[in-house]
Amino acid sequence: MHPQTLLSILVGAAVAAGGILQGLQWKNAAATAAEDDLQGQITSLENELGMLKRENESLRSLAQGGGEIKVPNELIGFIEKAFGFEFRSSPVVHQIAGEELRDRVTASIESRFPPNSLDHRQKAWALMGLLTPDDRFAPQLSAMRSLGARSWFDDQTGEGWVTDRFDANSVPDQSALIRVLGRILIHQNYPPPPGYPGDDASHAREALHHGAAMAVENRFLARQAVGIGFTGVQTDSGARDLLESLPVFVKGIATFPSLLGTPRAERLMDQEELLQYLHKSPQLTSWFFPESEDLEIAPIELPESPHELVVDESAGMLGIQLWLQTLDPELTQLARSWRGDRYHLTAKNDIAFDLVWDIRMENEASASELLELGLAMAGALAMAETDPKPGETITGPDGRQLSVSQPSPDTVRFSNTSPE
Repeated sequence: MHPQTLLSILVGAAVAAGGILQGLQWKNAAATAAEDDLQGQITSLENELGMLKRENESLRSLAQGGGEIKVPNELIGFIEKAFGFEFRSSPVVHQIAGEELRDRVTASIESRFPPNSLDHRQKAWALMGLLTPDDRFAPQLSAMRSLGARSWFDDQTGEGWVTDRFDANSVPDQSALIRVLGRILIHQNYPPPPGYPGDDASHAREALHHGAAMAVENRFLARQAVGIGFTGVQTDSGARDLLESLPVFVKGIATFPSLLGTPRAERLMDQEELLQYLHKSPQLTSWFFPESEDLEIAPIELPESPHELVVDESAGMLGIQLWLQTLDPELTQLARSWRGDRYHLTAKNDIAFDLVWDIRMENEASASELLELGLAMAGALAMAETDPKPGETITGPDGRQLSVSQPSPDTVRFSNTSPE
């Protein structure tokens, strides 16, 4: 199909979808007089329309000057030999303008979560202290993944993307293409299971798949070093500066697949054990931390709430480590004592949310240590001059009430509730 014809179809579809959403919004507004319900419906519709617009912008770029690139057969052969299995269909790699890549990455991140749940997760993360109220998880994470990127894999479609500056004769660009091809190959043979597995399991799967693709990329670069003396890819200074400006939580999510996923995947490849873990992905991020891969986590029962449950999740060992590092970059070792966690975000109405978060530790000593750090986080969130005592409720300038307690010897409870 001609690019301009494709562009016309895409623009028409987006406009039609926008019109339908706008019509639904007017219809809903006429059908109810409840202001809170109406505002929630409008917000949901606006979010859906915004996602459609971002998808359309990326597709517009594709129609105007992108298209698919021809993947060299020798790179396909290299990838298949390295992994020991073959592509089920020809890998699709699109080309896109570099400035348009971020919108496509953002849309992919947003669509990964269950419908309308990312905003609630972001609210929960802010109430925990992982983010500030001004942080925006998807745009910040997509900025990290797209700035200076030579390639990107879309785990929602199973297709790859390179920028319009892609040079098939450039070793760094070939290397980036190798990584994307690795992700496509894994995706085709070990597609994601139906439904959303949960945040911690999602991070673990991403780390294993990304790490395996990077392990093969490293083998490709090693071969280039022997053959032509190529010594590696330069780090983009803009991406490095952006990384330093991001919240600890976003930086940790962005870099976890490379920092811990890659060395773990390389060991599995050396031991010829990778395929069994691709077949059954790890469900916990703790699997990637040294001496924590065999943890067995018992379910945690949180207290009942009379309000609507909007998020039921686990931060995982990765989340606990990043939460500790938000307090102090040197606080990492205590996270190894994590033995499970669960948090609930409940909604009193469209603007009032409560959080309760239970964290189980290895023993009473590690729980007591975590308790002290939780009190420090509560004091910081409440902007108090002194930290609260265990079990004491402290009120922030916005009226929110925070408390940290130890309901059992090995468990810490962090609570952040809205004013009554």
